Amino acid sequence: MNKISLIDEDNNLLERITDFIVGDNSFFVVSKHNDLLSFFKKPPAGVDIIITQLLPVYDIKNNPYHLLKEKFPTAKIIVLTHLEYANRSFETLKMGADGICLKSDPLKDLESGLQSLISSGNYVSTSVLPYIVNSIRAKSIFEKENVLTPKEHQIVKLVCQGQSYKMIASETNLSIDGVRYHLQRIYRKLEINSKTELVAIALS
Repeated sequence: MNKISLIDEDNNLLERITDFIVGDNSFFVVSKHNDLLSFFKKPPAGVDIIITQLLPVYDIKNNPYHLLKEKFPTAKIIVLTHLEYANRSFETLKMGADGICLKSDPLKDLESGLQSLISSGNYVSTSVLPYIVNSIRAKSIFEKENVLTPKEHQIVKLVCQGQSYKMIASETNLSIDGVRYHLQRIYRKLEINSKTELVAIALS
């Protein structure tokens, strides 16, 4: 039987998943936590699968997925995320998650995902697959020469450093509206919609 730990701030979701898994003889929930800190304070022994909410990645050194892998090197990590954050799916997998699906996916799909994790080592639900494809396409466009102008590359670099619009404007000799205009041009060229996607593509 595969031991599962759950990490999510939504207690109702934790209970729904637990109740659903109870009926499956292949899996057993050994612990439930509302955040990563409480998980590390009382880590379960011999966990096989960690089902977690989307975890914030501030930089490579503070990558929570790597921390989980260090503590549980044989465990598989599957991330449950909201639709509004689905555009971070590609980044999440690159950072070390083994699988990802939406919180709104039917629990039957999660069950299939758990079986896939055990058999093949990874799982991506059909609901997030389009977002991953879009990110890969945007990354391919980003890496082509002459797609972005030198000014646009400079703005991307500053965005990745966490600079505000005001600071980017000062560094690039643009107005704040000019920075916004250039960012919109970058989004259109890469076929993306947000700074989150841009940073994920640029840093991956």
